[in-house]
Amino acid sequence: MPSSQNSQAKGLQGARFSPPKAPLLAVDRVRLLARIAESDAPLKLICAPAGFGKTTLMQQVRKQLQVRAVATVWLKVEHDDNDLGRFLRSLMAAIQGELPQSAAGRASADGSTQGLATELLDLISLSEIPVTLFLDDLELVVDRDVLDFLQRLLRNLGPNHQLFVACRSSPALALGRMRAHGLVLELDQSDLRFTPEETRCYLDRHGLGAPELKALQRSTEGWPVALQLAAVALKTKATHGADWMRLFSGATDNVAEYLAQEVLDSRPLQQRDFLLRSAALGEFCAEMCDAALERNDSAEMIADILLGNLLLSPIGPEQRWCRYHPLFADFLRARMQRDSRHELHGLHRRAALWCSNHGLVSEAVTHAFAAEDHKLAADLLASSAMEMVRSGRVAEAARAIGMLPDAEVRGRPSLVRAAAFAAIFAHRYNGARRYMEIIEQSDPAAAEDDDELAAMRLMLLGWTDRAPELFETIQAMRAGTPRFGAFTTGLACNASAYCNIALGRWVEAERDLAKSREACEAIGALYALNYSACFAAAIEFNFGDLATARTTLEGAMNRAIAEGQRYGGAGAVVATYLAELLYEANDLDACEALVDDYLPIIVETGLPDHLIMLHRITARLHFLRGRRDAGQGILVQLSEIGARRGIRRLSAAAWLERSYAALRSGDLEGARRALATGGDEALWGGFGEFHLHAGEIEDPLIAELRLRLVLGQCDQALPRVESALRSAEAAGRRRRALRLLFLQAQMLQATGRRSAASAAFDSAVLRAAGNGMARVLADDAWATESLVSSADVVAEPRAVTLLRELTARGAPPDLKGPRETSGEGAAVALRLTSRETQILRLVWKGHSNKEIARDLFLTENTIETHLRRIYEKLGTRKRTQAAALAREAGAI
Repeated sequence: MPSSQNSQAKGLQGARFSPPKAPLLAVDRVRLLARIAESDAPLKLICAPAGFGKTTLMQQVRKQLQVRAVATVWLKVEHDDNDLGRFLRSLMAAIQGELPQSAAGRASADGSTQGLATELLDLISLSEIPVTLFLDDLELVVDRDVLDFLQRLLRNLGPNHQLFVACRSSPALALGRMRAHGLVLELDQSDLRFTPEETRCYLDRHGLGAPELKALQRSTEGWPVALQLAAVALKTKATHGADWMRLFSGATDNVAEYLAQEVLDSRPLQQRDFLLRSAALGEFCAEMCDAALERNDSAEMIADILLGNLLLSPIGPEQRWCRYHPLFADFLRARMQRDSRHELHGLHRRAALWCSNHGLVSEAVTHAFAAEDHKLAADLLASSAMEMVRSGRVAEAARAIGMLPDAEVRGRPSLVRAAAFAAIFAHRYNGARRYMEIIEQSDPAAAEDDDELAAMRLMLLGWTDRAPELFETIQAMRAGTPRFGAFTTGLACNASAYCNIALGRWVEAERDLAKSREACEAIGALYALNYSACFAAAIEFNFGDLATARTTLEGAMNRAIAEGQRYGGAGAVVATYLAELLYEANDLDACEALVDDYLPIIVETGLPDHLIMLHRITARLHFLRGRRDAGQGILVQLSEIGARRGIRRLSAAAWLERSYAALRSGDLEGARRALATGGDEALWGGFGEFHLHAGEIEDPLIAELRLRLVLGQCDQALPRVESALRSAEAAGRRRRALRLLFLQAQMLQATGRRSAASAAFDSAVLRAAGNGMARVLADDAWATESLVSSADVVAEPRAVTLLRELTARGAPPDLKGPRETSGEGAAVALRLTSRETQILRLVWKGHSNKEIARDLFLTENTIETHLRRIYEKLGTRKRTQAAALAREAGAI
């Protein structure tokens, strides 16, 4: 892109990151500024209809903060921000100009949207300097993912951080608790209306005197934009102002539209023409207007309009771009649509060509669609869509391509490929299959050798949970003659290892992983390398070797962090297996910290196995903490993802986990119903000999066996337990065998075979304790009190902690509910971020800063920064006292 194009693109993009130029004759809102300065609420919500001066008030606040060396981050929200990825990239770009520690390379390189969300929260919460965020026009956002991120942002604001939101209607955020504890300052239209004194000051600045004051105050009711329009109209009417005021006082209920028409009618013909046509462009500069409006005097026109105070604001750091006030812009566009609609297509097409020539591709596409020129839009997307996918703008690419007629897509091979990848990454699997068929049909002979197409097939089969077909496809690829590139080779070898692990073919799986590492190390394909590490750890985990598995995963996570992929897909897949390992080791606080950070990322980027693993762990953590509703909500979320994506195993796994939860709460009938729904024989039978990792110790058979144990149907269940145990041991599935052995011990005890029960129990406890495992037994401890009391292993030092856990989790356990907290305690809990809560939990358990840093994969300096924030919020300087205060407040 030539430098002039770069300048235009950066100028327009930068326009969103700074407020429009303040009106020359603006009134200082002294009384409102004083209220804001007196409030220490982290959220300032300015909510009023258009034209009440929300943006102007935030400009004045920003100016005051900048004098105090507070970092101010401004973002004007747009309709396109209803895509979380775009919103986050915009916010990151706005932040980078203000926070020294931010850098362009911080964003996850593989384009994970939820990863970028977590990085942004870390970036803001760790800022050592005070930060104030301004979000203007937030009413344009209705996307639930964006609103959920803002909710997380509010929870992660530091003590010297604040968020200003300007919107026309109240945002769909859960603010009830924040309001109850005085954490929100709200200003509405009654606050923003001009008082008579402010109206007098405004009119004085416009050279208008007292005669107009009462009439204007009464007619406009202190509505700032109406006063501005009226002032312009009065000045143009000159000597007829008094007559016009009498007419205006009772002219129309729609004051703004009436005044806008008065202002438009009062302008010279050439200026009126420019106002109407330039408004159709949205945001514009003089050069763009010259091209789109086919004239050469746009710079002079813009200068005259600014001089006349006609609700046009310069925007961006260089003030070269402009936009009209929303009310005036809506009025002008409506008039243009009514009177000169036939001109709009040509105007937008010329704007699209100008934007394209100046590097503004996204804006060019928008104007091409507005011109209904699908050929031009397709041409523009064909050259940019794949880059959009690579940079994580998947939803944006998929949405734009979806607006094109099918014929325009089919005729452009690069656009079809971008569409296929975008559909896969956006989990629109039927659309992906359709685009892949187009690629295959375009050149059937070359399709078998097509490297990208082969990668698409593997990804699609993996993400749609079709393991048997995936394995067949890999075998067919290996039997053929084509030689694929390093990435596709690594992808195929990883997929083969995944299938071989599910088949219990450990040696073959290890060979596959060695081949994958060899192919991917050569090209530095971290994403594939981390999958290799995870599958290798899964093999060790199934063998019961937690220490080796943990070493492998920690190495992979540290590499992901070193390469800037902590919150990318490469880091998230490692975090999933590591969370499973930490949960198994009963290190629940460190496990919950990973779950908090990575569950949203795995929802976006994970395979079905990973979704099941992390949702199940999250649900169990909630149940163990006494948060039953939250646990059930997580299972509902998993089921809904399965329904949306057409992956039945997700919904079935959610039902199996609901059966477990029902048993733990003593709801036997509910457990039966959930098992009947989740144990769909046709579904599970479709996997044949494939025993996928997420079901290693949680599948329909184990769910049925535990239900029979709790129901007292042990005589009928024992033969099946023994058969399954023999099969697991023969296949080398030691972790699965351990759970089955523990269930067998409880069934033997229940049927009076105490000697055999004790032997099985002692064996299970020793095996688990010797390998650092706990939850494989503790989660299925239903009738263990008598077994523990008569166990021979009570004298074994390594078994003491596990035996205590098994006693505490008898059947059914009475899970401890959340502590009651005072109003003051709840306010403390609200001010602590999720990361601060994680750290305080570990401090409460006696962990040193070094140990906390290791568990959370952070530096000790970062831990110390968080602790300083915690001390400031809780009013203490001691870490143990801070943990005690948080505990007392119910935060941990």
